[in-house]
Amino acid sequence: MSILRRGSRIVNRLVLATGTAALVCGLATGDVRAEEIEKKWRLGVSIGGTSTTDQAQSPSANVRTLFDTDGELFNFIADPRNDSAAFSNFGIEAAVGGQVLASYAFTRNWYIEGSVGYRQATVGNVEVQAQFANAPIPNLQDFGFRIFNLDAGTLKQVPLQFTAGYRFRPKASFNPYLCAGVGYVLNSYSPSDEINQLSVNLENVQAGFAQVTGFLVGGENFLPPSSFGGLSGIRIEAEDTPEYHFGGGFEVSFKHKWSVFVDARYTVYSGSFRMTVNGSDQLGISVPADQVVIGQPGATGPFGSYLITTGGLLDGGSLVPAITAPPGTDCTLQPFFCELTGPADGIPDPGHYYVHAGSIRWDGASLQVGVKYTF
Repeated sequence: MSILRRGSRIVNRLVLATGTAALVCGLATGDVRAEEIEKKWRLGVSIGGTSTTDQAQSPSANVRTLFDTDGELFNFIADPRNDSAAFSNFGIEAAVGGQVLASYAFTRNWYIEGSVGYRQATVGNVEVQAQFANAPIPNLQDFGFRIFNLDAGTLKQVPLQFTAGYRFRPKASFNPYLCAGVGYVLNSYSPSDEINQLSVNLENVQAGFAQVTGFLVGGENFLPPSSFGGLSGIRIEAEDTPEYHFGGGFEVSFKHKWSVFVDARYTVYSGSFRMTVNGSDQLGISVPADQVVIGQPGATGPFGSYLITTGGLLDGGSLVPAITAPPGTDCTLQPFFCELTGPADGIPDPGHYYVHAGSIRWDGASLQVGVKYTF
């Protein structure tokens, strides 16, 4: 399931929670007045979610347009991967969690607040594309890449925030406010089993860079690697980071000393989450989506995949005799008469590989719904 679909389910839940709060607002009678909070402490709890705004877009559908020196269209270079992965962006899914908070009002309008929370999210999709050896390539296509989207793991966060706010209608039961502040978030990342295994496989193969040659009109292909060498595995950067935030919301008093609130904030962090593969944001070199003049340095690359001839990164299936194979063909002894179209056998397969990850900023919006009690 894609990040967008999972994120939309979280948003729907938050909309439902906000609607519930609005219902409480509607049920609040005009006789209920706001609690006098000047020189008083308040405690609160809330639940809600946070959604990051950044994603690392898949480059699988990229095309470079080439022009000659006279400005006439020359040709195109298309990224070899399956462009159906163009919507499988790498990112952090919407996080669900809660917080506890304490506030003190210096006046009826001005208050300060401290809060600590906990939230958890899944990191994905790590896009792996493979053109397996012995796998048939569809007719009229230069390449036959298959898409594998892997969950990267689980991100757990403990946000600490210090906030100042201003209440606009301190004596009314419906009381909107604005707020701003600073904070610090403690991050903890746990990789998924899929990512752990991918990292192990990366460190246990020999691979060579296979450059794309040719053009979209006329046909593209991979050149044989000039050399082979070892790869490094997956590395994660998820350091604790400071932040600043701003937002607003409203409170509704519904009982003596009690109020319900809806709080929306946007938070900007100084750091980011990063996943690297073989020391880079991706394994392989993507074709950029741009326009250049043929003959310029780098106009035709290098772009390409990494070829693994022994072992592999993922299981693409098992070898079965091709239709044209002689009777009694044993694919273990005669793989050249076979195709990789059988069921998965648990063994990583050789072929051309790309892995796409990258860097994601923590910045994002949050929505919390909760209750406060005035002492």
